[in-house]
Amino acid sequence: MMASLTPDTPGNHIEATIPNTEQFDGVTLYNISITVGPVCWSVKQRYNAFSELHDKLVSNHGVARDLLPPKKIIGNKDPAFVEKRRGDLQLYLQTIINFMHHALPRELAEFLDFHEYELTHLLQSLARRFFHEGDQLLVDSQPVTFTPLQLHAISHRLKNPLPRNVASEQETDFSHVADFASQVKYLVVEGSNEFHRTSNIVQNKLSYSLNTFQNVEKLAIIKARVSNIGHLGAVRRTTKSLVVNESEMKTMSDVLMCGAVYKETVEGSEPHIWALLTDVDVSFNEISKIDDSITLAPNIEKLNLSNNKLSSIDSLTSLPHLVSLNLSSNLFSELDEMHTKLGNVVELNLSQNNLKSLKGLGKLYSLTSLNVSTNNILEIVEVSHISRLPCLETLIITGNPVATVVDYRTKVLELFSQRASEICLDNERPTRRELDTVAVLQAIRASREGRLPTLSFSNPVPISTTTLAFVTPDIATAVSESSNND
Repeated sequence: MMASLTPDTPGNHIEATIPNTEQFDGVTLYNISITVGPVCWSVKQRYNAFSELHDKLVSNHGVARDLLPPKKIIGNKDPAFVEKRRGDLQLYLQTIINFMHHALPRELAEFLDFHEYELTHLLQSLARRFFHEGDQLLVDSQPVTFTPLQLHAISHRLKNPLPRNVASEQETDFSHVADFASQVKYLVVEGSNEFHRTSNIVQNKLSYSLNTFQNVEKLAIIKARVSNIGHLGAVRRTTKSLVVNESEMKTMSDVLMCGAVYKETVEGSEPHIWALLTDVDVSFNEISKIDDSITLAPNIEKLNLSNNKLSSIDSLTSLPHLVSLNLSSNLFSELDEMHTKLGNVVELNLSQNNLKSLKGLGKLYSLTSLNVSTNNILEIVEVSHISRLPCLETLIITGNPVATVVDYRTKVLELFSQRASEICLDNERPTRRELDTVAVLQAIRASREGRLPTLSFSNPVPISTTTLAFVTPDIATAVSESSNND
């Protein structure tokens, strides 16, 4: 539903009334109600704005000067006078609109906010903006934001001729919009489920197409329903980065297979593939399962699925290039043989779930960074499942119950043996004192197991030597640390 003055739209005549007035800051505002077909909206204007509009219409469009009710300085707040003026201004508006319905001038259209709601004047406003600012907006591939309302207007205009009853000029030609859209590289579609301004238009109920956008490399869909996009066309062929946030997505296919023509098959032929897509962020949605449509984007390197409803991992083995995966704020409670589901992931974020164990992560040998903060990990021993990962350098466990254990950091670092100095734990490198304590604890462990201590840590802080060789600990210190560790 959108206001349109196109000849093929039934009931497209304009109705304007002033049903009431209100006082604001000592000024009388006249509440104007506009209806075009099924769409209605309101505008508040003071008498001086009517007077300024009238001067322009008289000068530029031949409107009779005595048509507007005259000014009155004394008594203009009197209720009886305000009511009479309301009726006179309503008659003035209706007369002007009837006189100019064949070519609604810009001055009148903007006075009544047609450029905010009616598709032809909205497009003319966009064209004027891109005519004057388009080149600057395209500099450095900065994000360019369109609303579903604007995109709906563009899509409608591509299928319909310019209405005969709308005034046009060179700078408002639709070609400025089409040309600008074809050059946008960073497109943001920002929707809303609320009524648009003072109208009865809900933008997320409007359908639209993105086939005008021929060179998009970054596409962000924010609070807009992807199901309303007719098809992604050229966007699929050129997009390298895709963001879909707060858009009520339930499956990946909602966007990767957007458009009915692309939902006939998952495997698809080459035209259906997002061949250049490497960075995908579909956080803050309602995704409960990773479906097979992910195979349509085989070159994804970075995938953000945070703040969804996932409790298991599926279909990600079809992403051989995936190195960064964010699964934070989901519904995970167990991890099972994750190396068979994730491949060669380097960065993994599982924070803010309900994990109790790290056992399923023990064979992710390419992992360098792991975030399991704010879960339900109770025991230090859980860290032993990941302590032998050869590439792990960053580990974040803060926010778990285990992080409240006495000497938690040294007990965790001890499990990494000779690699303790290489581990950045909870965003902090080990201190010299922590490594000394780790050396003592591991010497005691070696003694208990009948082994010879062979510790040698790379030094995390600058001192005169570069390594820490094992020195037989003081007996009292060793006993004290061992007691704390038991």
